[in-house]
Amino acid sequence: MNMIVTIRSADAGESIFARLKALIASRPASPDAARFEARQLISMAMADTWQADSLWGAADAFHVHFDFMMQTIDINGAGDPNLRILRTKCRFYLEQVEALCQSMSRR
Repeated sequence: MNMIVTIRSADAGESIFARLKALIASRPASPDAARFEARQLISMAMADTWQADSLWGAADAFHVHFDFMMQTIDINGAGDPNLRILRTKCRFYLEQVEALCQSMSRR
């Protein structure tokens, strides 16, 4: 599995990333609410594809980094300098989920 190549979609992908950005900025009321919204993002990215191990691996990695980012915000606040790295990793794994979905839908 190549996790380096980034494939961007047109409008659908941008709406997913806009929702991710809004979710991060909004600081949901609870970690559970944040996890639920993050799972919705993954569901949007996975729509209409078969479930491959690599797809779920990327999705799980997204959730782990997203949860860690939310915990970091709760503990250290939104100004923590490490959040930039975590945001980048969340975006990376969400892009990988989207890329895997796109590649599977072309088969």
